[in-house]
Amino acid sequence: MTARSAAAPLERAERIPALDVARGIAVLGVLVMNIWSFAGPQAFFDYPRAIAGHAGEPVATWAVVHTLFEGTQRTLLSLLFGAGAFLILQRLVARAGPAAARRIYLRRTALLAGLGLVNAYLFLWPADILFVYGLAGLCLYPLQRLRTPVLVAVVLATLAVPVGLRLHDLSGLRALEAGATAAAARLEAGQAVGEADSRAIAAWQAKLAKARPDAGDPELAGSMHVMQTGTLAEIAARQARVSLILQTIVAAKWWFLDALALMLIGLLGARHGLLVRPEPRAVRLALIAGGFGIGLPLATWQTATLLATDFHPVASVVTMLGYDLRRLAMTAGYLGLILAFCHTAAGGAVKRALAATGRMALTNYLGQSIVCGLLFYGFGLGLYGRVAGYQLYGIVALVWALEIAWSVAWLARFRIGPFEWLWRSLTYGQRQPWHDPQPAPAAAIPHGEATHEHPS
Repeated sequence: MTARSAAAPLERAERIPALDVARGIAVLGVLVMNIWSFAGPQAFFDYPRAIAGHAGEPVATWAVVHTLFEGTQRTLLSLLFGAGAFLILQRLVARAGPAAARRIYLRRTALLAGLGLVNAYLFLWPADILFVYGLAGLCLYPLQRLRTPVLVAVVLATLAVPVGLRLHDLSGLRALEAGATAAAARLEAGQAVGEADSRAIAAWQAKLAKARPDAGDPELAGSMHVMQTGTLAEIAARQARVSLILQTIVAAKWWFLDALALMLIGLLGARHGLLVRPEPRAVRLALIAGGFGIGLPLATWQTATLLATDFHPVASVVTMLGYDLRRLAMTAGYLGLILAFCHTAAGGAVKRALAATGRMALTNYLGQSIVCGLLFYGFGLGLYGRVAGYQLYGIVALVWALEIAWSVAWLARFRIGPFEWLWRSLTYGQRQPWHDPQPAPAAAIPHGEATHEHPS
């Protein structure tokens, strides 16, 4: 079988329904968190009390969303990407050989990074994850050959890096707070303070101001005005500046290793059969009980601590020390619920709709940027900064309904989503067919060669 024949999308009977359903839930779920940044400055999610007086109960809504969903859907999407990378490499090696598999995989992953740049700079979503997914996916190729114990060690080392960075930040913050507090006490007592003391006080006040931004801050208000009323060119320029920071500095410091570690966990799960083979009921129950049993108390404590300390900079970093444990545990709980749902006899129509959404995950993810841009940015309805709290989730429900209906209707007519078609066509250097071909005779496929693909 040639490399190009491996390009054909899987027949529907070959797909793994649980993967499609899980991916559909994850791509819808990321909007639960992203909607805050589509609808207003990220500062309003980081410090919801800045808009406490707005309609929609933003602080209470933030508390619920932060406790139940912070980091979980992005984590789930990253795990599924890693599982998908493993499965597609298995299929490509079996059908086209190792050399062609490497070439195809690396090209499709690099193209994914390119689509991420399109999302960030053309569709104007600075917090795009596809660019980082593409970079991490390229690193996944050499790592996927390692034995399981070595991969586990790599995951632990990768997860340890952000913990080390946060401990370093915590030490610096505590030292700065102590120095500023002592200097302020000397100043209040009428004692002379030096230039170093003045700098410490100013630096600490800047940290407090960043942690507790004022919605009326001129810089913040100016940015909101551009997003609410600006032209396409003005908004594109503003978003490009934000994208440049997020996709370079933030990605290098936080996002890249985060994505790589989670993808490796997903790859390990697929290697050992999770989401690939029907898992025992005990595994599903362990994911639910263990995941929520660990994650929910930790998430509740983190949310309560932030609110009780008014998002104090030191308290914020302290809560982040357990961030990865909390979101991995919560994601395990949600994954257990998804698998339990997939094993039930009921809800067939819902499963089919979610699976269709998952089969078009790339189109739906990019579609969220387009739809939300038209809803919130100045060249569209200009709702930026005008909707908050639970009001946002009426819009989320609307976008979900559009994406689910669109996915079901599109796949009833075509075999592949539009952006998936573009991605595959560029990957294999040939136009992909829009419609299912005539079934090949059974003898044309050697026994045991067909496998499952999870298009990431």
